[in-house]
Amino acid sequence: DIVEDQIGVAGKAGNVGGKIDPAGNIFEGPRSREYPMPPLRQTEFTQSMMGVAQKLGWHPFPQPAMINSVTRDNRSPCVYHGFCSRGGCHVEAKNSTAVTTIPRALATGRVKLVTRAHVTRVEVDERTGRATGVTYLNPGQEYFQPADVVLLAAAPYENVRLMLLSKSKRFANGLANNKGQVGKHYFSHFTGAGVTGLFPHDLNMWYGTPAQGMALDDWADDNWDHSGVDFIGGGSLCILAERRPILAASMTTFGAAPTWGGGWKKFVGVNADRWQAAYMQKTTLPYETNHLDLDPVVKDPLGQPVLRITAEYKDNERKLGAFMQDKAEQFLKEAGAIAIQRQPIGPMATSTHAYGGTRMGANKETNVCDAHGFCHEAPNIGVLGASTMGTSGARNPTETIQALAWRTADHLVKNWKSIAG
Repeated sequence: DIVEDQIGVAGKAGNVGGKIDPAGNIFEGPRSREYPMPPLRQTEFTQSMMGVAQKLGWHPFPQPAMINSVTRDNRSPCVYHGFCSRGGCHVEAKNSTAVTTIPRALATGRVKLVTRAHVTRVEVDERTGRATGVTYLNPGQEYFQPADVVLLAAAPYENVRLMLLSKSKRFANGLANNKGQVGKHYFSHFTGAGVTGLFPHDLNMWYGTPAQGMALDDWADDNWDHSGVDFIGGGSLCILAERRPILAASMTTFGAAPTWGGGWKKFVGVNADRWQAAYMQKTTLPYETNHLDLDPVVKDPLGQPVLRITAEYKDNERKLGAFMQDKAEQFLKEAGAIAIQRQPIGPMATSTHAYGGTRMGANKETNVCDAHGFCHEAPNIGVLGASTMGTSGARNPTETIQALAWRTADHLVKNWKSIAG
Protein backbone atom coordinates (compact mmCIF):
# COMPACT_ATOMS: atom_id res chain seq x y z
CA ASP A 1 0.00 0.00 0.00
CA ILE A 2 2.83 2.40 0.86
CA VAL A 3 4.72 1.64 -2.34
CA GLU A 4 1.62 2.00 -4.51
CA ASP A 5 0.98 5.40 -2.98
CA GLN A 6 4.58 6.66 -3.02
CA ILE A 7 5.49 5.36 -6.49
CA GLY A 8 2.07 5.73 -8.09
CA VAL A 9 0.03 2.83 -9.44
CA ALA A 10 -3.02 3.01 -11.69
CA GLY A 11 -5.62 0.27 -11.31
CA LYS A 12 -9.04 -0.80 -10.07
CA ALA A 13 -9.36 -2.52 -6.70
CA GLY A 14 -11.45 -5.66 -6.54
CA ASN A 15 -11.49 -5.99 -2.76
CA VAL A 16 -11.53 -2.98 -0.44
CA GLY A 17 -12.01 -3.95 3.18
CA GLY A 18 -13.59 -7.25 2.16
CA LYS A 19 -16.12 -5.67 -0.21
CA ILE A 20 -15.77 -7.33 -3.62
CA ASP A 21 -16.02 -5.19 -6.76
CA PRO A 22 -16.19 -7.23 -10.01
CA ALA A 23 -14.76 -4.27 -11.94
CA GLY A 24 -11.40 -5.12 -10.33
CA ASN A 25 -9.56 -8.30 -9.42
CA ILE A 26 -11.99 -10.26 -7.25
CA PHE A 27 -9.24 -12.69 -6.24
CA GLU A 28 -6.95 -10.14 -4.57
CA GLY A 29 -6.57 -9.90 -0.82
CA PRO A 30 -8.44 -7.12 0.96
CA ARG A 31 -7.02 -3.65 0.43
CA SER A 32 -7.38 -0.73 2.79
CA ARG A 33 -8.19 1.70 -0.05
CA GLU A 34 -8.45 2.11 -3.82
CA TYR A 35 -5.42 2.40 -6.09
CA PRO A 36 -3.91 5.91 -6.12
CA MET A 37 -5.06 6.42 -9.74
CA PRO A 38 -7.79 4.97 -11.94
CA PRO A 39 -6.69 2.31 -14.45
CA LEU A 40 -5.20 3.13 -17.82
CA ARG A 41 -7.79 3.21 -20.56
CA GLN A 42 -8.45 0.04 -22.55
CA THR A 43 -8.04 -0.30 -26.31
CA GLU A 44 -10.93 -1.49 -28.45
CA PHE A 45 -9.26 -4.91 -28.70
CA THR A 46 -8.47 -5.37 -24.99
CA GLN A 47 -11.99 -4.20 -24.12
CA SER A 48 -13.43 -6.79 -26.49
CA MET A 49 -11.24 -9.46 -24.91
CA MET A 50 -12.65 -8.56 -21.50
CA GLY A 51 -16.10 -9.24 -22.95
CA VAL A 52 -14.94 -12.61 -24.29
CA ALA A 53 -13.56 -13.55 -20.88
CA GLN A 54 -16.83 -12.64 -19.19
CA LYS A 55 -18.72 -14.75 -21.76
CA LEU A 56 -16.56 -17.70 -20.75
CA GLY A 57 -17.44 -17.12 -17.10
CA TRP A 58 -14.01 -15.75 -16.22
CA HIS A 59 -13.19 -12.61 -14.22
CA PRO A 60 -11.17 -10.04 -16.22
CA PHE A 61 -9.87 -6.79 -14.79
CA PRO A 62 -7.76 -3.86 -16.04
CA GLN A 63 -4.09 -4.64 -15.50
CA PRO A 64 -2.56 -2.39 -12.80
CA ALA A 65 0.40 -0.32 -13.97
CA MET A 66 3.06 1.94 -12.45
CA ILE A 67 2.11 4.60 -14.99
CA ASN A 68 0.24 7.83 -14.47
CA SER A 69 -3.31 7.65 -15.79
CA VAL A 70 -3.89 11.21 -14.57
CA THR A 71 -1.56 14.09 -13.73
CA ARG A 72 0.31 13.22 -10.54
CA ASP A 73 3.29 14.77 -8.75
CA ASN A 74 3.42 17.42 -11.48
CA ARG A 75 4.06 14.76 -14.12
CA SER A 76 1.98 14.06 -17.18
CA PRO A 77 -0.43 11.18 -17.55
CA CYS A 78 0.25 8.57 -20.22
CA VAL A 79 -0.33 9.90 -23.74
CA TYR A 80 -0.64 6.39 -25.30
CA HIS A 81 1.72 7.19 -28.16
CA GLY A 82 3.26 3.70 -28.45
CA PHE A 83 6.96 2.77 -28.50
CA CYS A 84 6.83 2.45 -24.71
CA SER A 85 8.15 -1.05 -24.27
CA ARG A 86 11.76 -1.32 -23.03
CA GLY A 87 12.32 2.42 -23.19
CA GLY A 88 12.01 5.62 -21.24
CA CYS A 89 9.06 8.00 -21.26
CA HIS A 90 9.46 11.46 -22.74
CA VAL A 91 6.60 12.84 -20.61
CA GLU A 92 7.74 11.01 -17.44
CA ALA A 93 4.44 9.19 -17.05
CA LYS A 94 6.23 5.97 -16.14
CA ASN A 95 6.71 5.87 -12.39
CA SER A 96 10.20 4.42 -12.27
CA THR A 97 12.44 5.21 -9.32
CA ALA A 98 14.37 7.53 -11.68
CA VAL A 99 11.50 10.04 -11.48
CA THR A 100 10.02 9.15 -8.08
CA THR A 101 12.00 7.99 -5.04
CA ILE A 102 15.56 8.70 -6.21
CA PRO A 103 15.02 12.43 -6.90
CA ARG A 104 13.23 12.74 -3.54
CA ALA A 105 16.12 11.05 -1.75
CA LEU A 106 18.70 13.29 -3.46
CA ALA A 107 16.66 16.37 -2.56
CA THR A 108 17.16 15.64 1.15
CA GLY A 109 20.89 16.30 0.80
CA ARG A 110 21.62 13.09 2.74
CA VAL A 111 22.31 10.89 -0.29
CA LYS A 112 25.37 10.87 -2.51
CA LEU A 113 24.99 8.98 -5.77
CA VAL A 114 28.25 7.74 -7.30
CA THR A 115 27.71 6.82 -10.94
CA ARG A 116 29.88 4.44 -12.97
CA ALA A 117 30.98 2.74 -9.74
CA HIS A 118 31.72 -1.00 -9.93
CA VAL A 119 31.80 -2.71 -6.54
CA THR A 120 34.30 -5.58 -6.59
CA ARG A 121 33.94 -6.91 -3.03
CA VAL A 122 32.34 -6.36 0.36
CA GLU A 123 34.98 -6.06 3.08
CA VAL A 124 34.41 -7.64 6.49
CA ASP A 125 35.96 -7.66 9.94
CA GLU A 126 37.60 -11.07 10.24
CA ARG A 127 36.89 -11.24 13.97
CA THR A 128 33.18 -10.36 13.96
CA GLY A 129 32.19 -11.14 10.38
CA ARG A 130 30.48 -7.78 10.12
CA ALA A 131 30.81 -5.68 6.99
CA THR A 132 33.17 -2.71 7.20
CA GLY A 133 32.43 -1.26 3.75
CA VAL A 134 32.93 -1.93 0.05
CA THR A 135 35.79 -1.69 -2.42
CA TYR A 136 34.81 -0.25 -5.79
CA LEU A 137 36.28 0.98 -9.05
CA ASN A 138 35.30 4.33 -10.54
CA PRO A 139 36.88 4.08 -13.81
CA GLY A 140 40.47 3.07 -13.34
CA GLN A 141 40.69 4.14 -9.69
CA GLU A 142 40.03 1.90 -6.69
CA TYR A 143 38.27 3.28 -3.61
CA PHE A 144 37.20 1.93 -0.24
CA GLN A 145 33.90 3.20 1.11
CA PRO A 146 33.57 2.54 4.87
CA ALA A 147 30.07 1.75 6.10
CA ASP A 148 28.21 0.80 9.25
CA VAL A 149 25.65 -1.09 7.15
CA VAL A 150 25.93 -2.43 3.60
CA LEU A 151 22.84 -3.00 1.46
CA LEU A 152 23.24 -5.05 -1.72
CA ALA A 153 20.73 -4.05 -4.40
CA ALA A 154 22.24 -5.31 -7.65
CA ALA A 155 19.46 -7.81 -8.53
CA PRO A 156 19.87 -11.60 -8.12
CA TYR A 157 22.70 -12.28 -10.56
CA GLU A 158 25.09 -9.61 -9.28
CA ASN A 159 23.98 -9.87 -5.64
CA VAL A 160 25.02 -13.52 -5.69
CA ARG A 161 28.17 -12.94 -7.73
CA LEU A 162 29.39 -10.15 -5.45
CA MET A 163 28.82 -12.28 -2.35
CA LEU A 164 30.67 -15.24 -3.86
CA LEU A 165 33.55 -12.97 -4.91
CA SER A 166 33.82 -11.49 -1.40
CA LYS A 167 35.86 -14.32 0.09
CA SER A 168 37.85 -13.91 3.29
CA LYS A 169 39.21 -15.99 6.15
CA ARG A 170 35.88 -15.57 7.88
CA PHE A 171 33.93 -16.52 4.74
CA ALA A 172 36.14 -18.85 2.72
CA ASN A 173 33.30 -19.77 0.33
CA GLY A 174 31.95 -16.28 -0.09
CA LEU A 175 30.18 -13.68 1.99
CA ALA A 176 27.59 -15.15 4.42
CA ASN A 177 28.04 -18.52 2.73
CA ASN A 178 29.43 -20.77 5.43
CA LYS A 179 26.23 -22.85 5.16
CA GLY A 180 26.64 -23.09 1.38
CA GLN A 181 23.31 -21.45 0.59
CA VAL A 182 24.41 -18.42 -1.48
CA GLY A 183 23.39 -19.14 -5.06
CA LYS A 184 21.00 -21.97 -4.17
CA HIS A 185 17.30 -22.10 -5.14
CA TYR A 186 17.71 -19.84 -8.17
CA PHE A 187 14.98 -19.63 -10.81
CA SER A 188 13.75 -17.25 -13.48
CA HIS A 189 10.08 -16.46 -13.80
CA PHE A 190 8.17 -18.83 -16.05
CA THR A 191 6.87 -16.26 -18.56
CA GLY A 192 7.50 -18.35 -21.67
CA ALA A 193 5.25 -20.90 -23.34
CA GLY A 194 3.11 -18.18 -24.87
CA VAL A 195 0.22 -18.69 -27.27
CA THR A 196 -0.31 -16.51 -30.36
CA GLY A 197 -3.52 -16.13 -32.33
CA LEU A 198 -4.09 -14.87 -35.88
CA PHE A 199 -7.30 -12.91 -36.48
CA PRO A 200 -9.16 -12.26 -39.77
CA HIS A 201 -9.17 -8.48 -39.24
CA ASP A 202 -6.90 -5.65 -38.07
CA LEU A 203 -6.71 -5.13 -34.31
CA ASN A 204 -5.59 -1.47 -34.35
CA MET A 205 -2.64 -2.04 -32.03
CA TRP A 206 -0.29 0.65 -33.33
CA TYR A 207 -0.46 2.79 -30.22
CA GLY A 208 -0.57 2.60 -26.46
CA THR A 209 1.60 0.92 -23.84
CA PRO A 210 1.99 -2.79 -23.05
CA ALA A 211 0.67 -2.20 -19.53
CA GLN A 212 -2.57 -0.93 -21.05
CA GLY A 213 -4.16 -4.35 -21.02
CA MET A 214 -6.55 -6.76 -19.37
CA ALA A 215 -5.69 -9.60 -17.02
CA LEU A 216 -7.15 -12.82 -15.62
CA ASP A 217 -6.27 -14.29 -12.23
CA ASP A 218 -8.75 -17.17 -12.35
CA TRP A 219 -5.89 -19.74 -12.34
CA ALA A 220 -3.26 -17.77 -10.42
CA ASP A 221 -1.66 -19.39 -7.38
CA ASP A 222 -4.37 -20.94 -5.18
CA ASN A 223 -7.36 -19.06 -6.64
CA TRP A 224 -8.80 -22.25 -8.11
CA ASP A 225 -9.51 -25.90 -7.34
CA HIS A 226 -6.45 -28.03 -8.15
CA SER A 227 -8.12 -31.38 -7.49
CA GLY A 228 -8.17 -32.32 -11.19
CA VAL A 229 -4.52 -31.54 -11.98
CA ASP A 230 -1.17 -33.00 -10.94
CA PHE A 231 0.79 -29.82 -10.28
CA ILE A 232 0.78 -26.96 -7.76
CA GLY A 233 0.79 -23.22 -8.39
CA GLY A 234 -0.85 -21.39 -11.25
CA GLY A 235 -0.61 -18.54 -13.69
CA SER A 236 -2.04 -15.19 -14.68
CA LEU A 237 -3.08 -14.50 -18.27
CA CYS A 238 -2.88 -11.08 -19.88
CA ILE A 239 -3.72 -9.50 -23.22
CA LEU A 240 -1.53 -6.45 -23.70
CA ALA A 241 -1.42 -3.48 -26.08
CA GLU A 242 1.23 -1.83 -28.30
CA ARG A 243 2.64 -3.15 -31.53
CA ARG A 244 5.85 -1.66 -32.90
CA PRO A 245 6.80 -2.22 -36.55
CA ILE A 246 9.92 -4.22 -35.70
CA LEU A 247 7.87 -6.50 -33.44
CA ALA A 248 5.21 -6.92 -36.11
CA ALA A 249 7.87 -7.91 -38.64
CA SER A 250 9.06 -10.69 -36.32
CA MET A 251 5.62 -12.32 -36.25
CA THR A 252 5.11 -16.00 -36.88
CA THR A 253 3.54 -17.03 -40.19
CA PHE A 254 1.50 -19.80 -38.51
CA GLY A 255 2.81 -22.27 -41.08
CA ALA A 256 0.81 -20.50 -43.81
CA ALA A 257 3.74 -18.78 -45.52
CA PRO A 258 7.52 -19.06 -45.75
CA THR A 259 9.67 -17.33 -43.13
CA TRP A 260 11.64 -15.32 -45.69
CA GLY A 261 11.38 -13.87 -49.19
CA GLY A 262 8.45 -12.55 -51.17
CA GLY A 263 5.88 -14.90 -49.65
CA TRP A 264 6.88 -13.82 -46.17
CA LYS A 265 6.70 -10.12 -47.08
CA LYS A 266 3.23 -10.54 -48.55
CA PHE A 267 2.00 -12.38 -45.45
CA VAL A 268 3.39 -9.80 -43.04
CA GLY A 269 2.03 -6.96 -45.17
CA VAL A 270 -1.49 -8.32 -44.76
CA ASN A 271 -1.30 -9.69 -41.21
CA ALA A 272 1.07 -7.39 -39.30
CA ASP A 273 -1.83 -5.98 -37.25
CA ARG A 274 -3.88 -9.16 -37.11
CA TRP A 275 -2.15 -11.20 -34.43
CA GLN A 276 -1.85 -11.08 -30.69
CA ALA A 277 -0.16 -13.20 -28.05
CA ALA A 278 -1.49 -14.16 -24.66
CA TYR A 279 1.14 -13.24 -22.07
CA MET A 280 1.28 -15.57 -19.10
CA GLN A 281 3.25 -15.48 -15.87
CA LYS A 282 3.35 -18.75 -14.02
CA THR A 283 4.50 -19.95 -10.61
CA THR A 284 8.10 -21.16 -10.65
CA LEU A 285 9.18 -23.34 -7.76
CA PRO A 286 12.64 -23.28 -6.12
CA TYR A 287 14.85 -26.35 -6.41
CA GLU A 288 18.24 -26.84 -4.78
CA THR A 289 19.66 -28.21 -8.04
CA ASN A 290 18.85 -24.92 -9.79
CA HIS A 291 21.69 -22.68 -8.67
CA LEU A 292 24.19 -19.92 -9.40
CA ASP A 293 27.94 -20.15 -8.90
CA LEU A 294 31.19 -18.67 -10.22
CA ASP A 295 32.32 -19.97 -13.58
CA PRO A 296 35.64 -21.84 -13.19
CA VAL A 297 36.91 -20.70 -16.61
CA VAL A 298 35.23 -17.57 -17.99
CA LYS A 299 36.39 -14.21 -16.62
CA ASP A 300 35.10 -10.65 -17.01
CA PRO A 301 37.33 -7.76 -18.24
CA LEU A 302 38.56 -7.27 -14.66
CA GLY A 303 39.73 -10.86 -14.49
CA GLN A 304 36.98 -11.92 -12.08
CA PRO A 305 34.85 -15.03 -12.69
CA VAL A 306 31.49 -14.42 -14.35
CA LEU A 307 28.34 -15.97 -12.94
CA ARG A 308 27.39 -19.46 -14.11
CA ILE A 309 23.72 -20.50 -14.22
CA THR A 310 22.66 -24.12 -13.84
CA ALA A 311 18.87 -24.31 -14.04
CA GLU A 312 15.94 -25.92 -15.80
CA TYR A 313 12.18 -26.12 -15.43
CA LYS A 314 10.94 -29.30 -13.74
CA ASP A 315 7.82 -31.42 -14.31
CA ASN A 316 5.64 -29.13 -12.19
CA GLU A 317 6.40 -26.08 -14.35
CA ARG A 318 5.99 -28.03 -17.60
CA LYS A 319 2.60 -29.39 -16.59
CA LEU A 320 1.49 -25.94 -15.44
CA GLY A 321 2.73 -24.42 -18.70
CA ALA A 322 0.68 -26.85 -20.81
CA PHE A 323 -2.40 -26.17 -18.66
CA MET A 324 -2.10 -22.41 -19.10
CA GLN A 325 -1.52 -22.79 -22.84
CA ASP A 326 -4.81 -24.69 -23.06
CA LYS A 327 -6.60 -21.79 -21.35
CA ALA A 328 -4.95 -19.21 -23.62
CA GLU A 329 -5.81 -21.17 -26.75
CA GLN A 330 -9.44 -21.46 -25.63
CA PHE A 331 -9.51 -17.72 -24.99
CA LEU A 332 -8.07 -16.69 -28.36
CA LYS A 333 -10.28 -19.10 -30.32
CA GLU A 334 -13.38 -17.83 -28.53
CA ALA A 335 -12.32 -14.31 -29.55
CA GLY A 336 -12.25 -15.34 -33.21
CA ALA A 337 -8.65 -16.40 -33.87
CA ILE A 338 -8.40 -18.44 -37.09
CA ALA A 339 -4.96 -19.91 -36.35
CA ILE A 340 -3.05 -20.67 -33.15
CA GLN A 341 0.61 -21.23 -32.43
CA ARG A 342 1.94 -22.45 -29.09
CA GLN A 343 5.52 -21.64 -28.11
CA PRO A 344 7.89 -24.19 -26.51
CA ILE A 345 7.85 -24.39 -22.72
CA GLY A 346 11.60 -24.25 -22.08
CA PRO A 347 14.41 -23.84 -21.40
CA MET A 348 14.84 -21.70 -18.30
CA ALA A 349 16.88 -18.68 -19.36
CA THR A 350 18.35 -15.50 -17.95
CA SER A 351 15.59 -13.04 -17.20
CA THR A 352 14.71 -9.64 -15.83
CA HIS A 353 12.39 -11.72 -13.62
CA ALA A 354 15.16 -13.59 -11.78
CA TYR A 355 14.73 -14.87 -8.23
CA GLY A 356 16.57 -16.67 -5.48
CA GLY A 357 20.21 -17.15 -4.59
CA THR A 358 20.01 -15.32 -1.24
CA ARG A 359 16.76 -16.76 0.02
CA MET A 360 15.22 -15.31 3.18
CA GLY A 361 13.71 -17.34 6.01
CA ALA A 362 13.97 -18.09 9.70
CA ASN A 363 16.04 -21.28 9.35
CA LYS A 364 19.72 -20.27 9.37
CA GLU A 365 20.76 -23.62 7.91
CA THR A 366 18.76 -23.27 4.69
CA ASN A 367 18.43 -19.50 4.18
CA VAL A 368 20.97 -16.73 3.59
CA CYS A 369 18.85 -13.87 4.97
CA ASP A 370 16.38 -13.45 7.80
CA ALA A 371 12.79 -12.35 7.33
CA HIS A 372 13.86 -8.70 6.96
CA GLY A 373 16.57 -9.36 4.37
CA PHE A 374 19.65 -9.19 6.63
CA CYS A 375 22.23 -11.96 6.43
CA HIS A 376 22.12 -14.52 9.21
CA GLU A 377 25.93 -14.80 9.22
CA ALA A 378 26.65 -11.08 8.75
CA PRO A 379 23.84 -9.11 10.42
CA ASN A 380 24.81 -5.65 9.13
CA ILE A 381 24.56 -6.75 5.49
CA GLY A 382 21.11 -6.44 3.93
CA VAL A 383 20.09 -7.88 0.59
CA LEU A 384 17.41 -6.18 -1.48
CA GLY A 385 15.64 -7.52 -4.54
CA ALA A 386 14.13 -10.76 -5.80
CA SER A 387 17.20 -12.78 -4.78
CA THR A 388 15.61 -13.05 -1.32
CA MET A 389 12.30 -14.40 -2.64
CA GLY A 390 11.41 -18.08 -2.28
CA THR A 391 8.85 -18.38 -5.09
CA SER A 392 7.73 -16.19 -7.97
CA GLY A 393 3.98 -16.32 -7.77
CA ALA A 394 2.06 -15.56 -10.94
CA ARG A 395 2.70 -11.84 -11.39
CA ASN A 396 5.35 -9.24 -12.14
CA PRO A 397 7.83 -8.98 -9.25
CA THR A 398 8.54 -5.22 -9.36
CA GLU A 399 6.09 -4.01 -6.73
CA THR A 400 6.88 -6.93 -4.41
CA ILE A 401 10.59 -6.15 -4.71
CA GLN A 402 9.97 -2.50 -3.87
CA ALA A 403 7.71 -3.41 -0.94
CA LEU A 404 10.36 -5.77 0.46
CA ALA A 405 13.01 -3.07 0.08
CA TRP A 406 10.78 -0.58 1.88
CA ARG A 407 10.24 -3.15 4.64
CA THR A 408 13.98 -3.78 4.98
CA ALA A 409 14.65 -0.03 5.20
CA ASP A 410 11.91 0.44 7.79
CA HIS A 411 13.38 -2.39 9.89
CA LEU A 412 16.86 -0.85 9.59
CA VAL A 413 15.68 2.57 10.74
CA LYS A 414 13.81 1.15 13.73
CA ASN A 415 16.71 -1.14 14.74
CA TRP A 416 19.70 0.97 13.68
CA LYS A 417 21.72 0.61 16.88
CA SER A 418 21.53 -3.18 17.02
CA ILE A 419 22.15 -3.66 13.26
CA ALA A 420 24.85 -1.02 12.75
CA GLY A 421 26.57 -1.91 16.00
